[in-house]
Amino acid sequence: MTTLLMMPYKPSGLHSMLLPPLKPKFVRQNRVAPWFNAETRSLKQETRKLEREWRRSGSEQSLDIWKHSLLNYKKKALRRARSQYYSTLISENGNNPRFLFSTIARLTRSQSSVEPHVPVSLSSDDFLTFFDSQISNIRHKLNQVIPTISPEQAEAVEMEASIETSVTLDCFTIVDQVKITSIITSSKSSTCLLDPIPTRLFKETFPLINDPILTMINASLETGYVSQSFKYAVVKPLLKKPSLDPSILANYRPISNLPFFSKILERVVVKQLYCHLQDNSHFEDFQSGFRPHHSTETALVRVSNDLLLASEKGLLSFLVLLDLSAAFDTIDHGILLHRLEQDIGIRGSALQWFKSYLSDRYQFVNVNGHSSQCT
Repeated sequence: MTTLLMMPYKPSGLHSMLLPPLKPKFVRQNRVAPWFNAETRSLKQETRKLEREWRRSGSEQSLDIWKHSLLNYKKKALRRARSQYYSTLISENGNNPRFLFSTIARLTRSQSSVEPHVPVSLSSDDFLTFFDSQISNIRHKLNQVIPTISPEQAEAVEMEASIETSVTLDCFTIVDQVKITSIITSSKSSTCLLDPIPTRLFKETFPLINDPILTMINASLETGYVSQSFKYAVVKPLLKKPSLDPSILANYRPISNLPFFSKILERVVVKQLYCHLQDNSHFEDFQSGFRPHHSTETALVRVSNDLLLASEKGLLSFLVLLDLSAAFDTIDHGILLHRLEQDIGIRGSALQWFKSYLSDRYQFVNVNGHSSQCT
């Protein structure tokens, strides 16, 4: 950090012609490491003091004492403080993978540790137009590829494909204060632009305002209605790779940020929906993702195991991979609600909650402190 110092002096008369013009002087301020604590500061001061004593006396004994103190300061105290700092930082952010990866990249001096900035030539409206057109183009291409069928044929196919479930989820169960407190304390402390107060402050003051929060959540579960204020999203463009050109819109992916309170309501519904899916065996057997103990790692283990077993039997294996562009952004809400009702057994106020959650949603892009129009 550099600070520009200017001496305020106003000469008058003959002095104004004799004095030279003001000359700026730059003072560079040294940044203190975050792990520099009281112990390391004290050892550093002691080491500097011993160095001055050695330079005054010039004796071999004072030189050895100074070297020993310098070694103890740099090799032991600083290393111990740095290690303790990062250990605490990692343990406190164990549920934040993005922060952990960026911290590791910064420690290893990886290229990905440099956070790219969006050029000022790209506005928030440019990103909004590009993201909207990208989804529209994908949907248009899907409509061209998928053959169109008559409504009678579509209804016949749906009736044949759908299996009427005997167990239904007609309404959500209201939650108590213990469950809400557990969900809030285990959630990330990230703050959205739409949040009225920082998330950390909300967590600290939650014991004082837990009753109205609990009332609003249970009212949403009972009535099947999601407040309109929960259905706004702030889209932040994120560069896909640090090596890509930041001036090209296609090199960004949209990251949607929701208000913290709306995410709490989502987690309450997800827990009850997950129990319904798990108890009634509605999960796909080989689904790897969005489930505990079913990640990309378990998917790779399963595929590798199948390939090895086939190889031991002398069989040939072919692996077909399908990558869908904007898979979640192109989900048809009508099809999703139909399958929730017919295949999963979501009915009554629970189904009405999903209809309210998926309808009348809006978003806007925020780039470099400027927001786009809301669509």
